[in-house]
Amino acid sequence: MIINTLIDKWKAKRQLKIISRFWREYASTVKREERQTKFCEVFYDAGLKRRGMRAFKLFSQIAGNRIYEKRIKEKVMIEVDAKVIEKKNQLIFLEEMIRELEEKYRIELRKKVILKSQCD
Repeated sequence: MIINTLIDKWKAKRQLKIISRFWREYASTVKREERQTKFCEVFYDAGLKRRGMRAFKLFSQIAGNRIYEKRIKEKVMIEVDAKVIEKKNQLIFLEEMIRELEEKYRIELRKKVILKSQCD
């Protein structure tokens, strides 16, 4: 009887060890899977954040370039318009000077003709 009780205790202890080992292994695999899925989720989220930031940087760079290009175009257009107006004014001024000089030349020619006719 004593031997049977010792054997029963040993058997119960062994079964408890086997069951506890099984539960530890099962729990460790479950925990490992949870850690791996959590790592994958964190990695995926970080990748999404990086991709989003890269897209935002590219967008802001392009938008910044567009704004800069627009500003430069406006400045250039203002300068070009000013130069065009200046050149038109110069052209008008020179045409008026030419007309004035032609008128003076005609007057001088008339004077010459009148003087020549008086001398003859």
